[in-house]
Parts: sequence; C-alpha cells; structure tokens
Amino acid sequence: MWLWWLVVIFLLLVGLFTMIPLKLEFYYCRRDHDRRLLLLIRTWFNIKYQLLPGKNPAGPASLISSGRLMECIRLGLEIWPALKFLLRRTRLCRLEWRTLVGLPDAAHTGMVVGGLWSLKGTVLTVLYRLVSKKSALPEVAVIPHFTGSSFGLLIHCIFTFRLGHIMVTAVKLACLTGRQGLKRILSFIDSFKG
Repeated sequence: MWLWWLVVIFLLLVGLFTMIPLKLEFYYCRRDHDRRLLLLIRTWFNIKYQLLPGKNPAGPASLISSGRLMECIRLGLEIWPALKFLLRRTRLCRLEWRTLVGLPDAAHTGMVVGGLWSLKGTVLTVLYRLVSKKSALPEVAVIPHFTGSSFGLLIHCIFTFRLGHIMVTAVKLACLTGRQGLKRILSFIDSFKG
C-alpha cells in the first residue's frame, strides 16, 4: 500500500515540477561603440541565473561568416517543428525595441528611418503570429537623428514559458534529430562560445 502512495507522491512532484514558470529576460543596448548585453533566467521566489554578463562584451563585434549562416539556416529548418511547439506556448511579457539612426545627409536619414519602420513591422508581425495570443503589445520606436551620424539600439524582451514545455520540446528535438543531431546542435552552440 505504501508503494502506491510513493508513486502518487512522485507523480505529483513531477507534475508540479513541469508547471514551474520560467522567465527569460534578454537586454541589449548599443550606443555608437558602447554595448551592453544581459541574459537572465528567473523562476519562482525570484530565483535568477545570469547567463551573459551585464557589461561591455570584450573585443569588437564580429560578423557571422556565410558558411556559418548557412549552417544556422539548415539547423533551424531541421529543428523548426520542435521550436514552433515551444513558441506557441511562449508568452511575450515585454518587448521594447528602439532604434536611433542618423546619417550625414538628412534625406538619407529619412529614407533609412522609413525602411526601419517597414522592417520592424514585418518582423513583429511574424513574431506575434508565432507566440501566444496573450502576449503584451510591443513598444517600438525609430528615432531619427538629423544633425549627424549616430546609431543606437535597445532591445529588451521578457518571455515566459513552463518547464514542462521545454521538456516536451527536448523530446521532440531528440525524435527529430536523433543522437547525432543532438551532438551536432550542441557542438554548433559550443562553436559560438569560443
């Protein structure tokens, strides 16, 4: 009889564990050559884990090579069904996306500002079709700087999802890619660290 009670308690604990909400906070700010990047994961009782430092990244920003970009796209298409499952259950609590742009010629600044509004509208339309319908509205701005060359960017996002959804996504990834695919994904992620 006590064995059944242990099984019931174990199943209740597993069920409770999968219901834990996680908050992923991403913050990136750039003004000319000054950059700040922060990535935090929070859970109940404000327990948080900082993944990326909240200070200037060391060294200049490097561009991604065309080979690595093609590998990113190929990998993204391969794991898309699992990621789509997670995105549908992800709630966007906050999205702030502000851009400051200025060129030496005011006419060129105006054209770039119009293009940025168009690009942001397209990206946000696609994003909000993927995430949960309960997501908060975005705060978006493109600020022209007509008196000289300048560039600034602020992106602040807070996503919430449940730990159980991540576990199901991991199982879907394992089914889609198999053992070799998971090793390839992990080695690809490791290649960005070094």
